[in-house]
Amino acid sequence: MSNISLTKNALSALREDLAEYQTSDRLISSASSIATELATHGISFEGNELAVSLNPTLVTSAETERAATAGAVLRRVLNRSINQFITEHVTGQLDGPMHRFFTPYFTWWNLIASERRTHDAIQLMRYDAVRADSGGWSFIETNTACPGGTIHCSRVRTAWLNSDVAGAVENQSISEFAVDDPTGFVTFMARRAEEIDPTAPNIAILNYQGDYTNELESLRRCHAALRASGQLSAGELLLGDITELRVVGEEIHLRGVKLSLIHNKLDQLQINPEDAAVANWVAAARSTSVEFLNSLGSLYLTEAKRSLVLLSDPNWNRHLRLTDDEAAVISEYVPYTRLLQDLVQDGDGSSSLPGRARQSFVLKADSLTRGSGIFIGGRSTVGEWARAIETTRQHHGVAQLMCDLPSRPSKHVTADRQIIDVVEYFGVDVFFFGEDFAGMVGRSHTEQIFNVGNGGRETPVLVIGGDCA
Repeated sequence: MSNISLTKNALSALREDLAEYQTSDRLISSASSIATELATHGISFEGNELAVSLNPTLVTSAETERAATAGAVLRRVLNRSINQFITEHVTGQLDGPMHRFFTPYFTWWNLIASERRTHDAIQLMRYDAVRADSGGWSFIETNTACPGGTIHCSRVRTAWLNSDVAGAVENQSISEFAVDDPTGFVTFMARRAEEIDPTAPNIAILNYQGDYTNELESLRRCHAALRASGQLSAGELLLGDITELRVVGEEIHLRGVKLSLIHNKLDQLQINPEDAAVANWVAAARSTSVEFLNSLGSLYLTEAKRSLVLLSDPNWNRHLRLTDDEAAVISEYVPYTRLLQDLVQDGDGSSSLPGRARQSFVLKADSLTRGSGIFIGGRSTVGEWARAIETTRQHHGVAQLMCDLPSRPSKHVTADRQIIDVVEYFGVDVFFFGEDFAGMVGRSHTEQIFNVGNGGRETPVLVIGGDCA
């Protein structure tokens, strides 16, 4: 029997131990202690208590390493697609393959191509992934714009490890990565800011019209604590709106502070680049004195669900000049994903997808978040599916082959400290900070769309062992 099989058997036994260890008393006390610890750090989900699953997701160190390697390969290809788009644009090839593929985002083409950068286009990303019971992984979304989970997930994991139910894993070797450290992402941003301007490594996290504020205050407090303790020698971290930016000579300022790094935490589709109110934000994109953490290409292009079509559809990925290694990783990790307009042949959207039963597919709007615009064929009537096809086409969306979503029995503690038995679906999300694998976080839900923004739960992920190759 192989080491991997032995490890899987050991994990299976550990899961059974966890289930037996989760007595009513331990579950209730753990739910209380986790809520208290998160409240101590001022953590909520946009004003509401952050829901946490007490059932952690266990992953072996070997499969973690393989998923990290695959993620790095896909990141390389995604960066290449952004660079190819920019090359096409600046050389006037507006009918080039990347421009044809990203036609829905023509409003922002000039803006994307005019950005000035010194670092890779993708500096923060989180693959939404599922690991089937068979062991295979599927990377189902890319999240290269402004993914959440950069600090709160670490607090959730730590709170779980400090709770009573964690006694079931106290003798296990558990790995820790950058995203498991509450200071990991802030430290990464501070390092990037220093590379851009070591004399004024100031950071701004900016939203637009008040959207997507989750985690921002936690990140600001973390940076302030690192400064106060001397772990960061210089720099501020400010929160604000993109309309507050000011151009001072060749510099970009926020409330009188010169910036070197901007992390855009916003709905990029709301922005009209011709709007005078965002002119200074546009100027920041074109400035050499400040850099966006994630490029405009990563906000508008590789963030879109269609980026997985670009990777997996031979009609499109042939333009990316894939190596054999890249093609193999895509084949193994990226599920069949196609532009819906390429699959639905009739004009009224009333037919099923050709050649496959609707039960096999999920439809996704191209650039919506938090579970919006997702339709699962197996849970839709014929009429609902026809309407979903038309709605998804209007949002330039994609059809993706439904993955084998893992599920497990679990126990939830309600707000009034009652215990209920549920079955929850769960995923494992794979983070990268820059070119480096940063670890894994998780989410779960009693529904098949497991997003915290639509009623799901943050779920601790524990990477166990280091004994398999």
